[in-house]
Formats: sequence, structure tokens, C-alpha cells
Amino acid sequence: MKLFDRWNNNVILKLASFNSIHIVIKLVLGAVMSKVIAIYAGTAGIALMGNLQNVLQGTQTFAVLGQQHGIVTYTSQYRDDHGNLKIHLSTAWVMALIAGITVAIIVFFTAGWISQYLFDQDYNNVIRLLAISLPFFIIYTFISGLLQGFERYKKYVLLQIIVSVIVFCIATYLLIQYEVSGALYGIVITPILQSLIAVVLLKNALPDVSLQNLISFKYDPTVARKFLKYSAMALVSALLLPAVMIVVRTFLMEQSGDDDAGCWQAMMRISGYYMMFSTTLIAMYVLPSLSRESSYNNFRKTTFQFLKTILPLILVGMIMVYLFRDFIISFLFTADFKGMHPLFKWQLLGDFIKVITTVLAFEFVARNDIKRYLIAELISIASFYALSHYLIPENGAVGAVQAHFITYIIYLIVLVVLLRKELFSKTA
Repeated sequence: MKLFDRWNNNVILKLASFNSIHIVIKLVLGAVMSKVIAIYAGTAGIALMGNLQNVLQGTQTFAVLGQQHGIVTYTSQYRDDHGNLKIHLSTAWVMALIAGITVAIIVFFTAGWISQYLFDQDYNNVIRLLAISLPFFIIYTFISGLLQGFERYKKYVLLQIIVSVIVFCIATYLLIQYEVSGALYGIVITPILQSLIAVVLLKNALPDVSLQNLISFKYDPTVARKFLKYSAMALVSALLLPAVMIVVRTFLMEQSGDDDAGCWQAMMRISGYYMMFSTTLIAMYVLPSLSRESSYNNFRKTTFQFLKTILPLILVGMIMVYLFRDFIISFLFTADFKGMHPLFKWQLLGDFIKVITTVLAFEFVARNDIKRYLIAELISIASFYALSHYLIPENGAVGAVQAHFITYIIYLIVLVVLLRKELFSKTA
């Protein structure tokens, strides 16, 4: 009975349990998809998919000017003040439309060059479809931000589940029918599907709220300056991180071959599966909580409560992943991916520390603290780049995951130093 009462009164545990349903579905679908990718695309194909996903993530962040966290923050702050909420969302909407259309035009008309650089072959239509999908991603970003800011967690997770199932069905069909090109098309149509499903779900999740009532073409320069800080934070990561990942992946191909690069990408794919559990919880619980109250006490309370509740669960899960790594490789992939075996240890160690750093770093996002955010982010990205180029020639793909682990140790130290007042000060 006490265990049930504890679960019933603990928001994090309730969120974790509901979010676990999404994660289990995502894992099952991802497991099947990974097997299909391994069979029909192989190690070289999965490396190409990794490059496209990095470009998609980068262009999407530029399309919305990196305002995702800002939308959640201000929706959470002004959800009972529709006047303020409307001017914040409308300003963000105008900024995102201008940026999104601009990026879409640039990507569309440089598709040939992008395709040649990423794939060394003609996938021009894939890049053009990526450009067309960007305005749809803007719509999805605003709707998901509203769901999180209004704390409609179940509807938000339901949206992720529906999108996952539909994208899986379409992407699997395209992959089986058209192999690597089908897989690439499956990646770039996802934002279109996300937005269409989100529009339908929003009416049910927030019956008293509509995009038409909250979003107009009014623009407030003062509000825009607030959003631009979020833009600067996100765009630095959106520009540098995917670029560094592509450079490192290309360097790994040159040093160790396509198979090693494919194994590293497959390892990151597995990492993405189990890291979804923590990252979605952090976005749903930590950011709205820190946004509503900016005191040091609330930061410590929110951070330590989350880590105390969730970190042991994550640790157990990661231990299980490590112990069953041989089964995971054989189940998800093919014999071509046996080189993944030594990657698990370093990737898991790095990801465990990454969970802690992600929680801590959300304080910068909630406070809109661009200076400290950029200091920490730039040190982290530079560390990964330098360490990868030092370790890959010696250890191949293992060097890439070792660089990942050491990078997050450095990042954690930097965050503790930058957040020393919030973590250790006796003042509120």
C-alpha cells in the first residue's frame, strides 16, 4: 500500500510509468526497424542515414530558430495569461515562419550540392523533400510545445506513440521496397506526418485552446529578443553538433572503413532507444518545473528529486543492456555488426553521465542563460571533436565512443563549476 501511495503522489514516477509505455512501443518498433535496416541497407546504408538525420536535425532547429524550449518555457509561465501567451507565441511564430521558409528555399535549391557532400551520389529529391517538410516541422513544434507547457503529458506521449507507429509502417514499407533510398525518404517525411497527427490531437488535448486563437502575425521586438537568446543557444548546437558528427563519421570512414562507421552509427541508434526514457522525462518534468520558479531551492529540489527517482532505474536498465549486448546485436542487426560488441561499455558509461548533465544544463534553458550555456556547449563539442581525432586513429570506432565518455566527464565538471551557486549556495 505504501508503495502504491508513493507512486500515486510522485509526479515523476507517474510520468515515468506512462512514458515507459511509449518507450516499450518505440523499442519494439525500433528493434524491428533496425533489423530491416541491417538487412536492406547494411553498415554503409546506416552510416548514410546517420548523415541525413544529422542534417535534418540541424535544418529543423534553424527552421524554428531553436525556439522549442522557449515555447515550452513561456507556455508554462503564461498558460493562465492568454494575452501574454498569445504575444509570445505569435512573435515566435512570425520568427519561425521567416526562418523556416528561408532555410527551406536554400536547402531546396542547393539539394544537388548537399546530396553530393552527404552521399557522394544523387539523392537530390530526398533533400528537396526535406526542404518541403520544414514548415510542417514548425507546426509540430508549436503544438508539442503547447502540450508540454500546459502539462498535457499523456496527450504528448500519445502523440509520440501514434507518430512512432505510423512512421514505422511507412518507413518499413519504403525500406523494403526501395532499400537505402526508401530509408532516406522515410526519414524526411516524418515531420509531415508528425504535424498532421499533432493538429488532430491538439483539438482533443486542449479543447479550449486553438492555434488560431493563440497564434497571429503580431510581432513584439521585446519578446523577440527573449526568444533570440533561446535561438542562439539552440542554433550553436544545431550548427556545430551535427557538423562535428558528420566530420567525425567521415573521419572514421577514412581511418577504419564504412563497417566501423556503420557499427558506430548502430551503437548510437541503440543509445537513442534507451536514452529516450530519460530525455523525454527531462523535457516533460524538469523544464516546466524550472520555468515556473527560478529559485535556487527549486532547482536543487527538482534536480535531486529527478535524479534520486529516475537515475537508479536508468542504471539498472543500462546494466541490463550491457549484460545482454550480444543478444541485442544479433537480434537487432546482422553478423556484419559484430564489431559493435566493444562499443557498449564506453557508450553506456558516457550516456549515464549524459543523463546527469542534461538535467543540470536545463537550468540554463529555464533561466535563458545564454552565456553559461554556450560556454558549456562549446567546450563539450570542441572536446568531442579533439578527442575523436586523437582516439579514432588508434582505436577506430572504439575511439569514437571513448571520446563520447571522456567528453561527458569534462562536460559534467564544467557544469558543476558554472552551477556552483545554484548547487551549493545556502541562499534561495
